Amino acid sequence: MVQFYGTDEVRRQEKRLSTTFELIKKAPVDKETQAHFARYLSVRVAGYAEQSLKDLVSAYARHHGSAPLHSYVESKVNKVWGIDRAKLEEVITGLDNTWWSDLKEKMPQELDSLNSVGKIRNNVSHGGDQGVTLDTVTQYRDDVIQLVRYLCELLDPRPK
Repeated sequence: MVQFYGTDEVRRQEKRLSTTFELIKKAPVDKETQAHFARYLSVRVAGYAEQSLKDLVSAYARHHGSAPLHSYVESKVNKVWGIDRAKLEEVITGLDNTWWSDLKEKMPQELDSLNSVGKIRNNVSHGGDQGVTLDTVTQYRDDVIQLVRYLCELLDPRPK
């Protein structure tokens, strides 16, 4: 299997996530089962955001520093879990403290959606039964994908 890094890995994960959404949307199930799937998909969206951030920060360190620095940054970012707005801010300002003000100004809805899927993920992982609809999670997914794409341009841009 080919190993992807940075933006390429994020795009691969995005495709897998979107495919999972499409499979579930096409499934002939009742509303209660859809709600269970929606909680599962919330966990997947939160995981996608978290792993994407890790992949992108690692790629940024690989391109902007030495091998030991890359190794150090990767070890630190791999300890980030349960990503939300505050943790994203901490990571982003740790790389460049001017980036956060642009991000929060340009993507307030996307940051809110990141927080929402993070809360649902935490609730589900601790045995909660948070109610969420498939349509709502689909909107969160779309927002989080836009946020991650912005991070791709920031941390691991492709040559134009």
